[in-house]
Amino acid sequence: MNDKLNKVFEILDYAEFLTETERELFDCQPEFEHYKTLSIETEKPICLIFSSDIHFGSIHTNVGETKNVLNTILENDNVFLAVNGDFIDNFETPVPKLLLAGINSQILSPAKQREFYKNFIELLGENKKLLAVVIGNHEEFSGQNPYIQTLFQYQVPLGINRLLLNLKLNNKVEYKIAMVHKSRFNSILNPVHSSHRELTLYYPTADVVCTSHTHFPAIYTFPYPKDDELFDRILIKTGTFKDKDAYTFKYFNPYRISHMSTPAVVLYPA
Repeated sequence: MNDKLNKVFEILDYAEFLTETERELFDCQPEFEHYKTLSIETEKPICLIFSSDIHFGSIHTNVGETKNVLNTILENDNVFLAVNGDFIDNFETPVPKLLLAGINSQILSPAKQREFYKNFIELLGENKKLLAVVIGNHEEFSGQNPYIQTLFQYQVPLGINRLLLNLKLNNKVEYKIAMVHKSRFNSILNPVHSSHRELTLYYPTADVVCTSHTHFPAIYTFPYPKDDELFDRILIKTGTFKDKDAYTFKYFNPYRISHMSTPAVVLYPA
């Protein structure tokens, strides 16, 4: 009986040790919150471009169009970018056999892709052009995210899969922007279904809801109650820069191709 009791106490002691260790490790991790506030001082409207699923590093990614969007952001005042996940392809081994097509279609190693992402963030961060970043499932493939510290360095709001950004213009006008990379709500008949469900279930006060991941873009204005009145909400589904995606064609739907798309909204300070 005493032996059994001792074993129980040993297990409890070990559990306490693990709990304390977990707490210490958690304290060392960067702080990830899914609600951030950002303020911008401006006399003019701002244009916010939503981009996702660039899959940089894939041979199927249209690098020329990626450069065009980047130049547009850098060369024009009051044009900003929000990245809603899967900026890099980041196929690491080992992976299920189904994903071997992704691995074999990369023209840059995942390490080089992550390095490029870090440099990309530094460029936009220095110019104060990057308003928010969401980590997608492809960023999580490797478990290595050296660019996250760069995001913290430039105080760019960051979310894991989802983020609610409270954007204040001149500390007067507020826009609530919900960004979700991979939603559990999808419909092949209605691309913005995921954004609609995220609005009604989780972000009823959001002015803009942007979801991604499926590579099939759409944008839609939807009236929804707020303060006992109907207000138009903007529902967005981003596309991709992986416009020649043999992986999607082979394994999912040969009759629907991915579409390049960078939806944008104009937000007014008054």
